[in-house]
Amino acid sequence: MVQSLLAHPFVLPVIIFLTLWGLFYLPLAGVAKLGRGVGGRLLNLAGRTRLGQWTTGRPGWHGLRSYAPLIVLLLLGAIAAAVAAELFVDLAERFGQSTSLVYRADRTVHDWFVRERSAPLTSTLKAVTFFGGSSGIALVVGIVTALLLLFKERANAVYLVSTAVGGIVLNAGLKLLFARTRPDLASAAAVASWYSFPSGHAMESFIVYGALAFVTLRQPWPWKVDSAVLALGVTMVILIGLSRVYLGVHWLSDIAGGWSAGAVCLLAASMGFDMLLRLRERRRRSLNR
Repeated sequence: MVQSLLAHPFVLPVIIFLTLWGLFYLPLAGVAKLGRGVGGRLLNLAGRTRLGQWTTGRPGWHGLRSYAPLIVLLLLGAIAAAVAAELFVDLAERFGQSTSLVYRADRTVHDWFVRERSAPLTSTLKAVTFFGGSSGIALVVGIVTALLLLFKERANAVYLVSTAVGGIVLNAGLKLLFARTRPDLASAAAVASWYSFPSGHAMESFIVYGALAFVTLRQPWPWKVDSAVLALGVTMVILIGLSRVYLGVHWLSDIAGGWSAGAVCLLAASMGFDMLLRLRERRRRSLNR
């Protein structure tokens, strides 16, 4: 299997994408449908209780039901962000401890990739890693932003650009804070500079491709299209993170740290953006009554 991937590296992205698309398309479509049905029944059941009737009957609380999606979004997002932040802190504490599992995993994975490199796979992952760097990210964000503005989706365009810029600033601050050195670049298959933790490629790709998926999910497109775009975004994030370790310019924990910090940044930005849009829409409806 490994030798086949080394000989035909284009197989790896296809396998990852098709696997993720299959996982997202059928199971998550069913989960979303089930969630809508169960959520509606739970709200109706709560509304028949004395507490529910008293709450919805109070002045100013008549529209409580419309806030339910926002409340659920904030709770789930806060939990996910807390888990990601805890993972980041744990990695930051352990990557310098020579007796820790993180330290040993970093060296083991790095040495394995150095031994198993092949010319075709190196060329493929060098091309992939471009789309996680500053130039590649700027190109993707620029093209998508132009399209969003063309179709008069200014709010989504502002969200995408501000989230990407925020991720760059946060990553620079974290790199200065931890000041971790990179692996020995004498054995690296690419050029890299500055500090290593957390990986800028991993963190920024997680934020930008995650933001693109979020914007896509807000469109009135069928789930088949949404799930394909979501699978493509996750595939890019995985491949970009993998490429940095494979090319020898990052440790495995740098990638995990980039993903966890990126998740916190993306969740915070997306929750804030969605909350503002929902509140703005609710205010607009109130004014039109």
